[in-house]
Amino acid sequence: MKKMIGNGFVTNLPIGWEDRSTITLVGPTGRTGFLNNVVITRESVPPDTRVADYARVQLKATPIAGLRVLDESTTSLNDAPVYQRLQRFEVENHRVQQQQTFVLGAGIIFVVTCTATVEEFDQQFPAFEQVLKPFRLFDPESAVL
Repeated sequence: MKKMIGNGFVTNLPIGWEDRSTITLVGPTGRTGFLNNVVITRESVPPDTRVADYARVQLKATPIAGLRVLDESTTSLNDAPVYQRLQRFEVENHRVQQQQTFVLGAGIIFVVTCTATVEEFDQQFPAFEQVLKPFRLFDPESAVL
């Protein structure tokens, strides 16, 4: 049985089950009432998955009307392959900008999505970097608790 480690807890992952965690961090509410946020998702992927291919498939499957990609690049983060996308769209009368960072591990991918309004994105970017820069992968089975 696999171990699952969350924010302040550890439990077992039953055989045949998959950890598809979603963590949501919220920051201060912006001037327009938009709640700045970081959402981190986890998904199992086949071992031969390439991070750029995964990110492209996710973009095609995104049902957001008017989504505009501003920039895409490949890089690494703490020794893990990474694909980053900067994008904009409108939601509930807010012009929103996101930085999505796809981080590939051994059979898993994490997507770190940092979101703020277009007008406040640059102001929130240092907070987003505080979440993203130290982000690193580890094997929960070998973690000492």
